[in-house]
Amino acid sequence: MSIDVIVIGAGIAGASLTAELADDLDVLILEAEAQPGYHSTGRSAAFWTETYGGPAIQPLTTASYDLLAHPPADFADGPMLERTGAVHLADAATEAKLDAFAAQFAGTAVALEPLDRAALAGDLDVLILEAEAQPGYHSTGRSAAF
Repeated sequence: MSIDVIVIGAGIAGASLTAELADDLDVLILEAEAQPGYHSTGRSAAFWTETYGGPAIQPLTTASYDLLAHPPADFADGPMLERTGAVHLADAATEAKLDAFAAQFAGTAVALEPLDRAALAGDLDVLILEAEAQPGYHSTGRSAAF
């Protein structure tokens, strides 16, 4: 096998570059993570959530809220965030991971409220819960869209 180009990273930029080059060249795309688009590509850059980054990064995420929600006049014309909500869900196979995720934020400024199936169905009228869907956590703290 002959490879003309090696693209490092299977995020949106790496995948796009690979798709563009693949018509004319033999391209190999390398990704360090278990799946493509795992980091920022896998999350919308237009969504701010206080749970971002886990316990090590979360304090920095929380610290950025005031600047984004109430920026100085010389920084932006008005608030850069619009308050929304966030729901973290799991199926039966990953429910323990969801509970471990929520446990990371115990004792921090991040507020996560456990939700059972009835609460999820009542709060999220657009969400179709499959039979195997398990309870989730609602971020009662701050989540916002840009």
